[in-house]
Amino acid sequence: MTNKQAMQKIRQMAKYHNKYLLKECERLLNSGGISVSDAENNFIVPKIVMHVALLNEANQYKPLSTNMRKEVENLKHF
Repeated sequence: MTNKQAMQKIRQMAKYHNKYLLKECERLLNSGGISVSDAENNFIVPKIVMHVALLNEANQYKPLSTNMRKEVENLKHF
């Protein structure tokens, strides 16, 4: 695989990112797991919700094999 081929595949996956992220944030807000009414009107609650939504999305792409996990850990250092 070339860098160009990898970027093409990344672009394909990225098409679904924003749609998923917004739906997941809405789902989390409606879950009752966080009190929005008690929060101030700032970015704290949105940041918490988006953080969890991104973690949930990241888990969808998590590699299963041990070799791939090593690649992920290595890439985190860059």
